[in-house]
Amino acid sequence: MDRTIPLELWSPPETARRARLTNRFGFLGAFSGALFALFYLLIGHWWGALIVVFCSAGFVATPYLMRWKKSVEPAAHFLSCTQMLGFTALCFVEGGLRGHAIAWLVSVPLCSLILVGEKPAVRWALITFGAASVVMGFDLAGKHLPVTYDPKWESVVSSAGYLGLILFMFILGLIFESGRARAFEKVQVVLTELATSNERLVYLNSEKNEFLGIAAHDLKNPLTVIAGSAELVMMSKDPGQIEKLSKNIVSAATRMRDLIANLLDVNAIEEGRFTSNIEKCDVRALVEQSLENNQPSATRKEIAFRLGAADGLWCRADRTAMLQILDNLVSNALKYSPPKTTIHVHTRPENNFILVAIRDEGPGISESDQRRLFQKFTRLSARPTGGESSNGLGLAIVKRLAQAMSGSVECQSSLGAGATFILRLPA
Repeated sequence: MDRTIPLELWSPPETARRARLTNRFGFLGAFSGALFALFYLLIGHWWGALIVVFCSAGFVATPYLMRWKKSVEPAAHFLSCTQMLGFTALCFVEGGLRGHAIAWLVSVPLCSLILVGEKPAVRWALITFGAASVVMGFDLAGKHLPVTYDPKWESVVSSAGYLGLILFMFILGLIFESGRARAFEKVQVVLTELATSNERLVYLNSEKNEFLGIAAHDLKNPLTVIAGSAELVMMSKDPGQIEKLSKNIVSAATRMRDLIANLLDVNAIEEGRFTSNIEKCDVRALVEQSLENNQPSATRKEIAFRLGAADGLWCRADRTAMLQILDNLVSNALKYSPPKTTIHVHTRPENNFILVAIRDEGPGISESDQRRLFQKFTRLSARPTGGESSNGLGLAIVKRLAQAMSGSVECQSSLGAGATFILRLPA
């Protein structure tokens, strides 16, 4: 039925709603008119059948007029005009006030109100009021309008007319209500989407504030160290002091570089700019490389690595991303482990996955911290044991990289018993 609605009328939603209503009213009028025309032909009411046939033709033409004009208003006014002229004409061949046609005039301003709004409906109400007044004027003047069909059918015609009016008005209301309900549903969907967008904006605003806080704190402090150390280097002549200050500068610059790299990494992943090169990876070799990368930090805190990794375990992963995950997990274990403890690293197969478990002997992670562990900018209640920095992005990157490779990462921990991070990647 909606095929006759031109594409131009499908937006905005209110125009689309009125276009659908005009379409349905046109086809409804044509269908009910065809039934009445057939009924009038059967009882020999030729004038009535002729008028109704012309009206039905007008109703059928309404959707196509709307398609031609690409506008609801001309079609809706044509529909109202067809109704008003047709029902007025029926009044003149069915006895005026004695017939049922005058009651049908009430549908004219109602249809106009539904289809084109209040102001046009007022005009059509006045026009219809005038047409009905003319019909009533004849009766008031004592001039009864003729009944142009066999009087023996008068009760049947009136009954059919009034029952048809009840049915027509009900279907009219049903069409309007279904359109209103559909429009309301769309509004609810839009409101839900808007609420979701607002929540997302609030979340992004919170992240922005977190980012600004990190930028203000985690970048400002290293810059202060760099500036202060550089000034002391220029003033100092002691080679040992200069070497120490140089190391401070390198350490602070490295912290800044790592923070910026993490921010860029997590942003790239969330925007879908992370492209993985999935290949067959030797799990043991990557674990050993990660432990070697983190050995200097382990040596400084006198922390030992204990590796339990079998040969011949291969996973499907991006080599660079997997190494980044392992480096994050191992460096995290080092940060939160007390000096002179051990970090245990084990690998094993499980169903269609390869598992890498990294367990430390640190203070453990509380349940409340575990619930937000892999969110961006998360600050844990536990603090690094050697004064290391933490920007709250490492584990967020780990989770997103693992998911991008069809894997997962989880934490198992309780306070006072250390923490175990388990990485799963497809075998």
